[in-house]
Amino acid sequence: MPEVFLPFASFGLQSRMPMRFEADVFECEVEGTIPPELAGGYFRSGGDRQYPSLEDDIILNGDGMVSAFWFENGHVSFRSRYVQTQRLVAERAARRRLYGHYRNRYTDDESVSNLPQRDNTGNTYAFAHNGRLFALREDSRPYEIDPATLETLGEADWGALRSTALTAHPKIDPVTGEWWSYAVFADGEPSRAASLHVFDAEGRLTREQWFETPFPGLSHDWGVTRDHLVFPIMPLTADDRRLRAGGAYYQYQPDLPGKWGVMPRDGDPARDMRWFDVPGVMGHVMNAYSEGNTVVIDTPISPGNCFCFFADRNGRFPELPETVTQITRIVFDLSRPDAEAVSINPLPGALGDMPRIDDRFAMQRYRTGYFSLRAFPEMGVGQIDWDSGEVKVHSLQHAAAQEPVFVPRAPDAAEGDGFVLTVVDRLADKRADLLILDGRDVSRPPLATIKLPFAMPMAFHGSWIPTPQETNA
Repeated sequence: MPEVFLPFASFGLQSRMPMRFEADVFECEVEGTIPPELAGGYFRSGGDRQYPSLEDDIILNGDGMVSAFWFENGHVSFRSRYVQTQRLVAERAARRRLYGHYRNRYTDDESVSNLPQRDNTGNTYAFAHNGRLFALREDSRPYEIDPATLETLGEADWGALRSTALTAHPKIDPVTGEWWSYAVFADGEPSRAASLHVFDAEGRLTREQWFETPFPGLSHDWGVTRDHLVFPIMPLTADDRRLRAGGAYYQYQPDLPGKWGVMPRDGDPARDMRWFDVPGVMGHVMNAYSEGNTVVIDTPISPGNCFCFFADRNGRFPELPETVTQITRIVFDLSRPDAEAVSINPLPGALGDMPRIDDRFAMQRYRTGYFSLRAFPEMGVGQIDWDSGEVKVHSLQHAAAQEPVFVPRAPDAAEGDGFVLTVVDRLADKRADLLILDGRDVSRPPLATIKLPFAMPMAFHGSWIPTPQETNA
């Protein structure tokens, strides 16, 4: 008998059901005028199970769903497709669920116990590098996606890379075009093994260095500056004994401090890393930069466990106030002793997550940042001016914004001169819109709204690939 679909736990202590459909909308309905400078594709990735899961499943275990909004001459078309991973292909062939709990191979059907890419759903980041599109997940190697069709092209060639994983939050160096990456649990096990890796602008591996983290903890995002690297390790630990007993991959350890490793960008992580204690839990990084011996990293931090679907050792899940993140500036003064080196500065009014910037200013001092505002009950899109500390808000009624992505008006436009794209869940109407906001002031009315006649699964992270400019011979 086929299994029934069960709700899964999501962020913000929400419960969701999978939507389970791929869609095409040629010539989307548009309210307003699409800016003529928008020519290209906006790509997103999230998790949505095609087959039923076990009870107490979580959103991180969903099959990868990549979606695209293509912009051409003021027109927009939409498409969404499942990432055809090894595990999804196997389940489709069997026409049933074969995989169990998140990153727990001991809960799988015996027929797939040795699948090499067991955990890879490609559900976290539709990531663009040098015109190519990849579906990323932090515990695996990415699949490549055709940006023109969303067809899954297979796992890309990663050269002599030893790590079994590449982070779901790589950083593109806007000066060199390099793809900077790292991995925790780099040996494929819940261990202290970690690795740093760099690929050149053409995607060739140029650097891989291994090191050990202070404990086997969660690390979803990191910081890269022109001079330093920052590796946050959060107090949610993995344990193979717990997995064998059928438990969750992560367990929150409230008495364990977060450990943040800082090292020179050209150094050896096994030798040059300094580890600092930082309270709270973070998931994402807005940007990071260095000024001499000072390293600045901007990140949303929660007072408790923002990964609210993982319990602590007593089986307790957090209350909502413990999960709310606030954009916070952390400063490491490397000229000081470890105990005196860290200052933590929450930004008033900046409650939320999914931070993004004008990526042309990554790894350096910058002024403007964007984020999904989650100042319950107020929801919307926030914009930060780091020079003045001002926070501007595009407030939404009966709706919630997913991750905002910035697209510059032109390659040489000033910082923040461009457009913010964000998918908005119209909760009462059970459908979704894509808003185009003015990147200089998101509080203004939308420049345009692209309307979809259906709701969309939650997507985590996305990117913009511009249409190649024609050049005269």
